[in-house]
Amino acid sequence: MQALREMEERLTQWVSAQIAEAFPHVFLVESRLRVHGPEPELYLRVDTDKGITLDECVKVHLYLKERLGGLDWLPENVGLSVSSPGVGAPLRLRRQYPQNIGRFLFVRTRRGTMRGILTSVNDEGIQIRRHHRLHTIPWRDIQMARVELPRSKRSKSR
Repeated sequence: MQALREMEERLTQWVSAQIAEAFPHVFLVESRLRVHGPEPELYLRVDTDKGITLDECVKVHLYLKERLGGLDWLPENVGLSVSSPGVGAPLRLRRQYPQNIGRFLFVRTRRGTMRGILTSVNDEGIQIRRHHRLHTIPWRDIQMARVELPRSKRSKSR
């Protein structure tokens, strides 16, 4: 298990460096190495400050896939999956918050949970609008946050 973690860490550093060099506007959100069958697979979640497109994910995938084969410390047939974090995925980096201003956010804090519209992001934390009130949540209090689709109110005309 320790060897897998070390390889995952080494891959994360390598992937981050490769992305920074070839795609300076793209950043790595998450990297996982999974071994569920005969061949390991590297799962990457990438993003940009404005949101990433499918075309950009494909370009990153092709670029990295071409270079993975040259790593002698990695098994030969490593699979590669590159995607965006997507709605519902936890926001793992502060860098992801600004692009989600105006979206509905679920936030778990030390004191409980809150749902509302993300209105602003700064060095101290975030602001959420809930029931026409603004709530400031410091970064240190955020345990988990994710974008959610707002629940629609059911029509009474049924």
